[in-house]
Parts: sequence; C-alpha cells; structure tokens
Amino acid sequence: MRVVIDMQGMQTGSAARGIGRYTSSLVQEILSSQRQHEYILVLNGLFADSIARIRTQFDGIIDQKNIRVWNAVGPVYENDPANAPRQAVARRMREAFIKRLEPDIVLITSLVEGYGDNFIGSVHEYDKETPVAAIFYDLIPYLYPELYLADKGIADWYQNRIEQLKKVDLFLCISESSKCELIEHLSVRDDKTANISAASDHRFYVEPISEEEKEKFLSQFGLNKPYLTYLSATDRRKNHIRLIEAYSKLPKSVRSQNQLCFAGYLPEEHKNEFYAAASKYGLKKHELVLTGQVSDEEINKLLNLTQAFVFPSYHEGFGLPVLEAMQCGCAVIGANTSSVPEVIGRADALFDPFNVDEMCLQIHRVLTDEQFRDDLKAHGSKQVLKFSWEKSAALAVKTIESHVAKSANSVVDSNKSTQEECTDQLVQHIAPYCIDFNEKDLRGTAHFIARNEREASKPQLLVDISELVQNDFQTGIQRVVRNILFHWLTNPPKGFDVKPVYAGVNHSYKYAETFTSKFITGDNIQCSDPYVEYGSNDIFVGLDLIHPDIARSNNKAYLLMKEIGVKMSFVVYDILPIQFPQFFGVGALEVFTRWLDLISKSDNLFCISKATANDLNVHLIKNYGETNVPSINWFHLGADLENNRSISGSVNDEPISSKEFDQRKTFLMVGTLEPRKSHAQVLDAFERAWALGIDINLVIVGKQGWQTEAFIERLRDHVELNKRLVWLEAVSDEYLEKAYAVSHCLIAASEGEGFGLPLIEAAQHELPIIARDIPVFREVAGDHAFYFENSKDAQVITNSIIQWLELDANAQSPQTVNMPHLSWAESAQQLLDLVTSNKQQANK
Repeated sequence: MRVVIDMQGMQTGSAARGIGRYTSSLVQEILSSQRQHEYILVLNGLFADSIARIRTQFDGIIDQKNIRVWNAVGPVYENDPANAPRQAVARRMREAFIKRLEPDIVLITSLVEGYGDNFIGSVHEYDKETPVAAIFYDLIPYLYPELYLADKGIADWYQNRIEQLKKVDLFLCISESSKCELIEHLSVRDDKTANISAASDHRFYVEPISEEEKEKFLSQFGLNKPYLTYLSATDRRKNHIRLIEAYSKLPKSVRSQNQLCFAGYLPEEHKNEFYAAASKYGLKKHELVLTGQVSDEEINKLLNLTQAFVFPSYHEGFGLPVLEAMQCGCAVIGANTSSVPEVIGRADALFDPFNVDEMCLQIHRVLTDEQFRDDLKAHGSKQVLKFSWEKSAALAVKTIESHVAKSANSVVDSNKSTQEECTDQLVQHIAPYCIDFNEKDLRGTAHFIARNEREASKPQLLVDISELVQNDFQTGIQRVVRNILFHWLTNPPKGFDVKPVYAGVNHSYKYAETFTSKFITGDNIQCSDPYVEYGSNDIFVGLDLIHPDIARSNNKAYLLMKEIGVKMSFVVYDILPIQFPQFFGVGALEVFTRWLDLISKSDNLFCISKATANDLNVHLIKNYGETNVPSINWFHLGADLENNRSISGSVNDEPISSKEFDQRKTFLMVGTLEPRKSHAQVLDAFERAWALGIDINLVIVGKQGWQTEAFIERLRDHVELNKRLVWLEAVSDEYLEKAYAVSHCLIAASEGEGFGLPLIEAAQHELPIIARDIPVFREVAGDHAFYFENSKDAQVITNSIIQWLELDANAQSPQTVNMPHLSWAESAQQLLDLVTSNKQQANK
C-alpha cells in the first residue's frame, strides 16, 4: 500500500502549535514502526522556509526521495478575495501532483488551515478517485461561532473548510469526543471514522529537582508558595476568568498558603484582562502569577514542582496539557466536558467548567487533601500508559488498511494516462480559472506545472559533463568521466534517472541528449537538448572538471538548484594549483581558488583519493572554518583499458615495437606532459643511465600540456627519439593498452597527484611500478611498488632504476600481481553509493 501524506500541518502557522506537534509525532511513529507500507511525504513549496527543517527532521526516518515538493503561483491567502483564482488553480495542481504519485490513499494532516497563509487543501476537486483520509481535531469554531466566526471573512473561509471536510472519505479522530462531534454535527457515518487518540512526547517527564535548585528556579517567576498550575492558550473556551473567580472563592486560609500560576506566553491585553479579573474578585497581586514565555524545559520543571494541575477548558479536541501534566507526576483535575474526561480517566477528578462553585470545591480538595492528591498522582502514572504514539500510529495504519481494502479504488488501473495526457487534463481543468491571470501568473503556472511533473517523477541524477560535451581532449580526467558516465548510464541506480547535462547559455543547464546518444550507440543524431527541469529530490554531480570561469558563470544555476532542494555535489580530482602553484600558469591559483570557493558551498565533495580528501579538508577548514565545510568523502578510480570508453580514434597509433626495441627493458610514463609530472627529470635520469651503458627504453605517452615548450623541443630533437626514446603524443585508449603490454615497468615520477590512475592500469597488467614516494602513491600502491626519494635530483631516479633492474634480475622487485584495484564498474559503483546514499568513508 502506498500512502501519500500531506504534511502542511507542519508548514502553516500550526507548525508551532498542537497540530504541528501532533503531525510531527504521529507521522514519525508511522514511518518508524509501520514499515510494511510505502510512504511519500508531500510539502507545499509556497512554504519554502519550512522545507529544509522538515527534511532534516525526517532524515534517516524516510528516504529523502520520498519527500516531494509541489509548487503553485502565490499568494493564495483566503483572506484576500483577489487570490481566489490562484487558490482555485493551486488546489487542482496539488491534487494533480498527488495523483501522479499513484497513491492508494492520501492522508491530510490538517485540513482546516489557510485563512491567512498559503495553505492549499482540497478534497476531490480534481482527483475524484483516490480515497482521502484526514486527521480530525475538532469542530470548535463550528460549535462556538460567537467566539470564532463573528468576522464574515473568517466565517466564509471556515464554511468552505467544512464543505471540504464533508468530502473526506475517512477520518482519523484524535479523541472519542471529536469523533462524536463529526457524527452528530456533520452527519458523518460511523464507519468513516476512527478514534486513533493522541499522546505526549518525551519532553515531559518526572524530573528530580533539589531543594536548592527548586527555590532558585521558582523565585524567578515570583513563586514562593505551593501553587496550582494552568497551562494553555488564551482562547475564551480555555475558561481563565472562571478559574480566577473559582480560586478567589477559596477560604482565605487556603489562599494564603498557595498561589495560582498561569504558565506560558500571554498577549499584553490578556495579561491586563486576567489581572483585572483577579483584582475584581479580591485576589492580591502576588496570588496570581503569570510566568510569561517559558521553554519546554521550564514547563517541565513547573509541572514537576506544582502542587496540582487544573484544566478548566470547556472544549478540547484532545487536551494534551492534561496528559503532559500527568507525565510529570502531577495530580490533575479538569472539566467534565468534551475530551478531557477520557484523558483524565477518573470521574471524581472532574468538575462542571461552567459552575464556579463546583470548580472551587474541586480546587479546595486537591490543594488541601493530601491523600486525594497522592491518589490522583498514582492514577495519572497508570493513565498515561494508555496513550502512546505507537498505539496511535498502529490504529491509524490499521484503519487506513481496512478502508483501502474495501475501496474499489484500490484496484490498479491498467489504463493509466501518460505524462502528456495528465498534463493536458490538468491544463484543461484549470483553464477557466486562469482567464483573469496576468502574464506573470500565467508564466509562473506553466513553469510550476512542469516543475511538479518533475517532482512527481523519478528523481534525476544530473551528471555535469560540460567539458566532455564541448571538447574531449582525451585527458586523464576525461578518461575518468567517460568510464564512470558509461557505467552509470548502463547500470543506473535504483530509483534514479541518470541524465548527463552541460552548462548552456543564460546561466542554465541543458540535457546532453545529442552527446549521450552518440556516446552510447555511436549514432550522430542531433537532438534538441532541452533545458533541465529540476526537482527537489534530484542530485547534481559535477563529474567533469569544468573550467572555473565557466563554473562561476553558472553560479545562478547552482543557486537555483540549491533553492529548489537539489543536492549539490562535485568530484574533486586534486587541489594541486594550491599545493604547487609554481607548476601552473599565471593566474591559475586565483582561478582555481574561485572555483574552490564556489564548490565549498555545495552539500558534498567527493575526492578521488583519501590523500586528496585530507588535503582538501585541511584547506577548507583553514580558509572557511570547520562549521562551513561540506561533507568530504573519497573513492578510488578504476581501470580496465580493454573496456575503456573512448569516442575519438587515434591520431598517432604508430607501432612502438620492433626487433631491436623488444630486446631492451621498456619503462613507461603515462600522463599529460606538464612540469609536475617530472618528465624532464626522468629523461635526465635515463640519459645518465644510457651514458653508463645501461641499454633500456623510455616510452612517454601523453599530450603536450603547459609550460613544457623547452622540454618538447628537447624531445623532438633528441638523438634517441624513436630508438630508445619514444613519445606517443596522442593515442587512443586501445593503443595505450598496447603500450602497457610491451612495457616492463611503469615510472610514476609526478610530484603531485589527485590519485595516480596509471598505477592502477599498471597493476591490471601486472606491470611493476617505480614511484616517487608521495602519500597518494603510497595509498594507491601500498607495498606493491618500488619507491624513490621525493627529490629533484635526477641521479636519485637513475640509482632507483639501477636498483630495480638488479632486483628484477633476481626476481626480487615488488610485484603488482596482488595489488588491490578496482574495475571501472566498481569505481563507478563506489562513487554512486556515496552520491545516492551519502555512505561515509573516513577522510581524516
């Protein structure tokens, strides 16, 4: 069974009141204990400020993909008639959005909302088939119109809410009293209702408090005697004035030994009203204590220390303060009306809330009869056990299961409408209400229809391959991008659509449909490459190393994604421009720092080695502070050259094997020619070895990079070129495979790397490795490589080559046969696990 839960009870002004707490507690318990079903939480995007809070609160309880956000054009407050067309359109867009989720039933956590905010709640205005259940709290405004509905605007709004209530298919009532109200006053059938009750959370409990702490705590409120507590809002039905009058009728001997305490925030006009009533009925100023705003912790202490708790409210949906007081060990007395008796559960603890004298007698008894107080406390400790969120959640789900089982709508419709048909139906449905829309509202509505389609669909894994789409330079990074992308496209993660994207114009992203078609099938079919539609459950992965200036130009697109709720993540290949600025061109450090500043505001950064993750973590903490650093994790690259994805052929696939060449040991260097790779130092080392009569080959595979003009000229003019020295400037991945096959040892001489992919490729070919002793090479190769000192002296490398040749001749050189390494499929999956499930790996 799939249950869609409308969570607006936690988004409107009710969020901080009883409805918000009820919604939060019940839904959390349903998700935690009733796992046999699928649940989707839907949020109103017009309450944007609440979305992150709710996502955080339910993180770990429900998969974030199952928290969906729908949107519509606002404002839609019902207290402004001008909003009526937008309200009508938004109601239908909400129902259409939920219908696309294909629920077996919809549960609305609060339906009586929205007079002064952007709440949208309707029943069967667009979707006539899907059953709708609603949590029902009370009919208090309906029963006391003189107190709540004197204003015509409010009365009209409330009547509209009543009409929506009448269309609900199943009511989950918070008390037997509220259930009876539905049946009696709205003529709801008994079989459409169920009492699932309510509970209190663990914020309220019996707390040991020392005498010293007690005196210090109570003195701040002016409480210096035993006191009687009332905790509630200030509605007329809460009955404060009658309580003050009843208290004033106590014998002076009792009043002189006690105080009456109203705990909680009170508006100034109510304070004045209550003090005026106290004065009218002869209470001295110190006899009535108004605490003002108090925290939950302070309320808990006040209830633990009170003589007794009184609850004179004459109408409640449930009466949560009563339960909270009993959880704190209080002796509780209360009204004999509405739901209060079923919460208190003891007839001799009740009184008529309209009879001041009867109320006074009960107060007198609880303040003066110690045995009665003790009995009430003992009773309360047992009574609270009847109420729990676990019981309420179980009742709620059982009732929903029964309703769905009986409903004909639980049969799956085999003729579901396509996405296009659903959109057309919705457009036709809302068209009459859009007649008076201005251009802004029309554009906004069209935009949100598209956004809602995206939200109701499978989440996207948006893979940024901007550089690869525009220029595939066949670099090491682009080899990584191609291979990981291929495995993600051919083995997509469950629950996601993998969508390659690239940076377009106007600070936007486009789907890379033309590129993807050619990449997977080889077909050069030109597609329209539409602009990306984002959803709040989408994940953006900056897989390609996009140029920092291009990334900055797309900052608006990144901000839009974050605003919508897209989880932003980037792959960090290295931070070499910061660590070795001397190896890069003028301005490279500044440009790279700007890019790092931009991605430091993302949700996750994924490094290609633990060493890089450690370096990045240290740098970001140093520059931004520990609290401003995103989650940093790492994964390892893979290698299986025979399966590498290459979309361009060789431009220099010339043989590197000959009879004379094959008679010598061949050492291989793989990587773009740039200063930090130390090609010049290695060539110096080989020239010294050749001068000593050591007959060996050096094969360099890599394109010309930056700041290497002098070295390139040296290479081209070298006396050993195409003899014992071979430079393969641009070869395909397939030909690189041949280079590994004819070589005897890999030389990894780079002074700085993010990972060291050639080491893994060498291991796959069981090719021995000579490597510079730097942390990342140790991480990748471990004890399976022969290391040389991290020095700029070419003689160090020459000596290492000589030592390795001796070891190799005696079969003693380190071997890569058992060196741990990943295939590209395994590497892609390792990164995918991090991206989609935020699986953690230590980076410190």
